[in-house]
Amino acid sequence: MSAIPDGCSQPGACPRPYSLTMTWLSHRRAAKGYELAVRALGSGWFLFLALVSGLTALTHARGLGTGDSGPAEWTALLASLCLLLCYLVLWWLMLLRPHPIGQTDGFLPSFNAFLGSYLPWTIVLFAREEVSVGQKFASALFLLFGTALMVVVIFHLGRSFSIVPQARYLVRTGPYAIVRNPLYLAEEVALLGMLLQFYSFVTLVLLLAHGALQVRRIFYEERLLRRIFPDYDGYARSTSRLVPYVW
Repeated sequence: MSAIPDGCSQPGACPRPYSLTMTWLSHRRAAKGYELAVRALGSGWFLFLALVSGLTALTHARGLGTGDSGPAEWTALLASLCLLLCYLVLWWLMLLRPHPIGQTDGFLPSFNAFLGSYLPWTIVLFAREEVSVGQKFASALFLLFGTALMVVVIFHLGRSFSIVPQARYLVRTGPYAIVRNPLYLAEEVALLGMLLQFYSFVTLVLLLAHGALQVRRIFYEERLLRRIFPDYDGYARSTSRLVPYVW
């Protein structure tokens, strides 16, 4: 029996591998249970990170119990607790988010979003080198400020939160009245604090690669939002993309 699809006897009639892949992905997205599986995997990752952050906070708390502590140790504990809260909120929102009214087609936007979301947090898997007290203090401050801002933005974003480019609601209030991507800005601040604790050439390259992925991710999301929400262009003209009054 021939394995050649109907119509492939003519030159150029066979579907290209990329088209076949996109068709396969479309079928998988439409399959029953796909959205539930994505929610379970995505929320499970954030629950794992919450566990790691909780264990880190417990370690800091035990260190404070020895009586030999200073501002840097207290700030590190607060930052760990803030990260724990942030991951728990992300886990909960991943479970409760409504079905999107629109999403990008193709494999690359989703793949880019998953890498941009999960890649940078692997920094904690690299061996930690001894850092100075000043570097530890600066790291804790960046982590504290970045994760606290993430929690504020996530609570404001609510059930519109997503990983891959999807459209649910156009949020224009609170932090989103200043920049269109405040969650990404907060994440970069927190990751900078993490980099100060795990600094090496490899982790620096990892963070730079993450930054490039996030920029590309922003463009994918903007393209989708312009297609779904007619008033997005007006909103974009009155706000910055990422850094207030800069870009």
